Amino acid sequence: MSEPPNAFDLLDHIGQLAGVGGWELDLATSTLRWTAQTCRIHDLPPDHQPTLDEAIGYYAPAVRTVLEAAVLRGIEQGEGWDLELPMTTATGRQIWVRAHGAVEQRDGKPSRLIGAFQDITERRRDIDALIASERRFRSLFTYSLGLICTHDLGGRLLTVNPAACLSVGYSEAELVGLYLGELMTARDATRVPDYLARIQARGTDAGRLRFHARDGSQRVWQYHNVVDTYDGQSQVLGHAQDITEQVLQEHRLREWSVRDALTGCYNRRFLAQYFESAGNQSGWACVTVDLDKFKAINDTFGHQRGDEVLVAMTQFFQRHVRAGDYVIRLGGDEFLVILPESGVDQAHALAARFAQDAHAAPCGFTEGCAVHTAGASIEATLAEADRALYTVRRQRRVDDHAS
Repeated sequence: MSEPPNAFDLLDHIGQLAGVGGWELDLATSTLRWTAQTCRIHDLPPDHQPTLDEAIGYYAPAVRTVLEAAVLRGIEQGEGWDLELPMTTATGRQIWVRAHGAVEQRDGKPSRLIGAFQDITERRRDIDALIASERRFRSLFTYSLGLICTHDLGGRLLTVNPAACLSVGYSEAELVGLYLGELMTARDATRVPDYLARIQARGTDAGRLRFHARDGSQRVWQYHNVVDTYDGQSQVLGHAQDITEQVLQEHRLREWSVRDALTGCYNRRFLAQYFESAGNQSGWACVTVDLDKFKAINDTFGHQRGDEVLVAMTQFFQRHVRAGDYVIRLGGDEFLVILPESGVDQAHALAARFAQDAHAAPCGFTEGCAVHTAGASIEATLAEADRALYTVRRQRRVDDHAS
């Protein structure tokens, strides 16, 4: 019957299975023993037995100092140690190892050091990769020109990067913890619950959100957000671009397309769009205005003076219309005022205001009113206003003749 293995042999056998080596150092004789697995970690034959100086020599001087200090503290104070250290194997491989040690006492004095030894290179690589990834993400988060933030499923901000802070003019400390709706006008804030419901249901959402900046301006963010769940906790990862200038430019382009270049009032294209969107419904009125003897102004004083009269006439109209009314230049010396949600009384009241202040206008003019009825074409409504205008003009000529 064979003898049972001693403790060191048993440790060697278990170490081979677990990938963990063992070692012991007799303090009286300075004899160092390694298990076969410890030898393998050092790229040495399984039966290699190193000297103490050789074992220490696999570590760089700075690392050796750390290890020697831990061993000395263990001998003097009886403390164990558990270190993760870089080392170079016998073949020159750069690896990381975990060196664990403890002190055994005999007759109240340290007699032997024992410990475990493990190659943790792969784990360290994983940790280093994770640290590097976190560092790259932090750099991206910090230096990205994109707007990056996270918020919980209730809409409260958790993190905000500097670009997002700059966009709205608040510091990170001021923003973290705020509910998204607190950065919006009351009208825009009503849309936040719908956004939160969509992103929780779908796991992603994209669109535009408008925020109220510290300086009072409105900032428009084009966002694409996703829900991220880790360890049972969910939060929204948000990435956006500040497209405020783009939105303003789009608005300017739309305005330019429906504005008269000379006077700044609306043009026929706007009239067509208005009629297409809402104008075919009943409930709006109009006042047409023709400038009197405008051709004579151009012929006598030149087109520059004529242009000045058109601009001044537009300003005259704008002073007398209500908020929400539209002043339109149909072309040449013809103007039109659209009065939404109005009837004949409102149209006649506006015409009366024009006439009452006619002495302040840069040019004489003639007016005609009409009310749009459901189903009628815009041409029919304008023709009705023109007929009223021509009736006024004919009557004026009759009156001038009579006088």
